[in-house]
Amino acid sequence: MSSYSFSHQFYQRWTCAPDSIRTSIIQELTDITTLLKAETPFETFVFSTHDLDAHLDDLYENHEAEQAIAKAIAEKQVAEQAIAEQQRLEEEQKIKAAAEAKRQEEARLTEESRLKEEALKAENKRKQAENTQKEAEKETRLAANKNHSEATIKAETSATDKTNTDNSVHAVINKDSDTQKNTVGSKTISEHANTIVDESINNDKTIKSDNSINAINNKASAAISLAVKDTKLSVTHKELIHELEMQIDDYLSDQMMLMSENLKSWLRAEMTQHLSEQDKPFSNDNLRKN
Repeated sequence: MSSYSFSHQFYQRWTCAPDSIRTSIIQELTDITTLLKAETPFETFVFSTHDLDAHLDDLYENHEAEQAIAKAIAEKQVAEQAIAEQQRLEEEQKIKAAAEAKRQEEARLTEESRLKEEALKAENKRKQAENTQKEAEKETRLAANKNHSEATIKAETSATDKTNTDNSVHAVINKDSDTQKNTVGSKTISEHANTIVDESINNDKTIKSDNSINAINNKASAAISLAVKDTKLSVTHKELIHELEMQIDDYLSDQMMLMSENLKSWLRAEMTQHLSEQDKPFSNDNLRKN
């Protein structure tokens, strides 16, 4: 019996053939080997597969169908895996987007809180500055009202003092003139000035006990007591009253300045005239006339 070797193509096709195909072909070869044996009766021998070609075709069809099913299952699995992976990625992106949105919202809330806190601090600082300014203005107004009340009292007192001082000075001048006629310049200017001052001091003592001064003090006390009444006035009314007070202050300031200038002018004129008369030489004719 000669040897037989398989080609490379046959080996490749054989190894790639399905197991059921190879099993059927091996069984067919086994049957042929058995038939060729001398002890095998030819008349009664039957092959395991009646029609090998038809059987192989069926096996190939079944194999292709199984392959198609397997391929479909594999493709379905791949598709399902792809869908699952896509869903996983989308879910992961959603989680990341939600985390980013949460982070941005927290950052926004933090920034808003910081801005509100800064605005609140600025508002509190502004209100504190306004309150400080209002307190300072209030203290200034109180001090100004106090000074105005004192100035009013001093102005009324000065007016009364001026009247009494005029009378005192005229009395001293007249008295001094009578004395001058007899003493012929025996007193110096310094002595006359001391006389005027002494008389003024005495008159001042009399003025302090005068009823007119008491009336002025009573009026001032009434004005001060009225100033603290009716504390339920509106801001507009308070501003109006303050404006009127300022106008009164301006008027009284002008009057005080005018009164001061008038007093100074009167004093210069009276003293100049009085001292000029003292400096005139006395003659015999003046003595005869006296």
